[in-house]
Amino acid sequence: MHKNELRELVGSGDFILGIYNYCDRWCERCPLTARCLVYATEKADDVAADPEAHDINSARFWSRLESMFQEAHEMILEWAEEAGVDVAITDEAAGRDQQRQDAKQHDLSLAARRYAEMVQRWFTEEFAVEQHVHDDTTGKSKNTEEDIDVSDAIEVIRWYQFFVAAKVFRALMGLDDEAADETLTTDDIFAGPESDDAEEMFAAGGNDDSDGSAKIALIAIDRSLSAWRVMQSSLPEKAESILLMLIELERLRRTTEQIFPHARDFIRPGFDEVMSDFVS
Repeated sequence: MHKNELRELVGSGDFILGIYNYCDRWCERCPLTARCLVYATEKADDVAADPEAHDINSARFWSRLESMFQEAHEMILEWAEEAGVDVAITDEAAGRDQQRQDAKQHDLSLAARRYAEMVQRWFTEEFAVEQHVHDDTTGKSKNTEEDIDVSDAIEVIRWYQFFVAAKVFRALMGLDDEAADETLTTDDIFAGPESDDAEEMFAAGGNDDSDGSAKIALIAIDRSLSAWRVMQSSLPEKAESILLMLIELERLRRTTEQIFPHARDFIRPGFDEVMSDFVS
């Protein structure tokens, strides 16, 4: 997508500012794709219909990535100049390398990565797709749309397996970042220099990105816990090994809530607001 087309999309007013920052990236199950700029740009490029665009081993993937970088680079420089923002690297920006390393080695970050590794080992050593499974302890099949079966549970577990660690890392990166309100954010880049929402955010002097990232991590943990409970009911012979997963996730949940006590209260754009507010 060319930058003029992207500007036109941004200016349409159809999108919820920042909605893509605190979602779970599961577009196929999202009711708000029509209000998401990231989804719209991918759809405009026919990315969703092209599996090679998501395959890191294909030339199509790297070509698209290079194109996106060039377009974004040009737009950022233009908007930064219009907004009077200096994008030169400073000592403070260079110092974020240490902040990144600290976040990577934080106990919570290590625990989230440990869980991902546990999941990988469990599916390799404990689970075989040819095993006979049933949907609950009585062996009955699911009979309502609200029920989920083993295949649904596996899909949920696998989707969030690495997602939790990524979002926990992002949350830790922004923890106690006193200079966050002086940084050019993703919202500014997509919204442009005339964004009223961005101006209001900076005027308030606040940045809740850590809480927002922690909240979607907690949502992913909650859903993973529920999915593992389905697996435990459906595979009683694996109950003991699954219990280890549940315990690890519960520790992750409690630790995340302790470090980010206000995360559950964070209002994610679109998802946690009254939908009627976004009707054009």
